[in-house]
Amino acid sequence: MKTKVIIFMLFGIAGLILTGCNNKKQYRPDANIVSAMNAKYPKATKIEWEKKHNYEVAEYYENGVSSKAWFDKNGKWVMTDSDLKYSGLPGAIRNTFEKSMYGNWKKGDVDKIERYGMQPVYVIEVEKEGQDVDLYYTANGMLVKTVKDGDRGHDSDFMPLEPAVRDNIMRKYPDASVIEMTDKRGKRYVDILDNGRVKEVVFDNDNWVSTSWNVDKADVPSAVMTALRGSEYKNYTIDDITFYESADHSYYQIKMNEGSKEKKINVDASGKIVS
Repeated sequence: MKTKVIIFMLFGIAGLILTGCNNKKQYRPDANIVSAMNAKYPKATKIEWEKKHNYEVAEYYENGVSSKAWFDKNGKWVMTDSDLKYSGLPGAIRNTFEKSMYGNWKKGDVDKIERYGMQPVYVIEVEKEGQDVDLYYTANGMLVKTVKDGDRGHDSDFMPLEPAVRDNIMRKYPDASVIEMTDKRGKRYVDILDNGRVKEVVFDNDNWVSTSWNVDKADVPSAVMTALRGSEYKNYTIDDITFYESADHSYYQIKMNEGSKEKKINVDASGKIVS
């Protein structure tokens, strides 16, 4: 009799576990979200839903590719992350990759990141001798960013942009595409590709703080270079130049060295050295 009771209890527990699993798989958001998904991806199969960071996320398959589509509470599509095979990458990317220094590295995950209002970005994870690197490409094969394992921030690069951040970027840089984003020291750093140039856009509580990008020496205003030649650092060798702009001011940050000595100064477009 005890044996029958124990068996009955085990079946009961198993049934509760299965019911819990089924309930998890059967989660469905509001009808407007489901309709938006069906309209966006009418050929999607094996759709499963979950709520993540205030978004409704549909995990699905389409043409053998596993993807996750993100929708806001109003049913607006904001992002899709697709797990591609290497052979599924655009030919221009494969051609660039195979001719690069990473061409003989071991390939890992391959992702296609699509965001609302922006061109897609493709990411290839590669590994060699304990080194892990993420390579970010545009569809035309341009390598726009290389992220080493130790340089990665919090795992936010494959997350949707907050609406305020997204709208701010699209307003200031209407032709830009997001490459990646990380959170550091309480601020959000978003790398974008704007007219062929990689820029870092910084936000604090969804508010734009600054934008910066590397500048070639030949593109620096003559007043800046004249000021540098007339300063105490005229004999220093320039390592790199970065342009910074914010709501209050803009300037060129020049990093230099003379032997073991390193120096960094800021000069505005008029040639004035600023703090």
